[in-house]
Amino acid sequence: MVNFIRQIRQDLYRTPQSILQVLFVFLNLMIAFGLLSSNHPDLWQAFLPILLIGLSCGIVSLSLDQLFREDWEDGSIEWLMSEGKSIEIYILARIITHWLRLGIPLVLFVGLISGFASYLLLFGVATATLTLMLLGAVGSALCLNTSANNAILLPLLTLPLGIPIMIVSMGSLINTSVSGGAFPYFLLQGGLLLIACALSLVACPFALRLSLR
Repeated sequence: MVNFIRQIRQDLYRTPQSILQVLFVFLNLMIAFGLLSSNHPDLWQAFLPILLIGLSCGIVSLSLDQLFREDWEDGSIEWLMSEGKSIEIYILARIITHWLRLGIPLVLFVGLISGFASYLLLFGVATATLTLMLLGAVGSALCLNTSANNAILLPLLTLPLGIPIMIVSMGSLINTSVSGGAFPYFLLQGGLLLIACALSLVACPFALRLSLR
């Protein structure tokens, strides 16, 4: 546990410039959509939550190439494996750190854009981005040693996985007035998050070892 916390604290001090660029793209897209729909405020209000969740998942998929890239290039991952260190702790710490640097600002931006009008929207963005990041970590690890353009390849691999996550997150917003409310969707979002965490911790070490060969 001490190593886990230490790893997160060390990684938080390193904020790649690409993370800031991705957040800048998010803000530009929101401004563009806002200007395009300024003549239709009712339409903008109706589709804003769906747009925010979809864009947040898209932004996360664009950032996945940076998840392990820096440690891969400086040899840290190879050193961890050669020393017999717990690679699962490293993977979980990297994913959580990446989400803290990208996911939390996204949640705050979504709150500011929506006027913090719905806690369901903020919860949906938070769980959707973290779940997608956990699943996308496997693809990020697999693509470390490829010659393809990962900035294009990883979104193509991960966005199909994000579709059911987005549907569940949007369901909690749409069905608040239905009997049972959003609680079943909270359970689904939590279940998807736990499944993604388990799959990531099992598959990512194998993917990193495969990339090292």
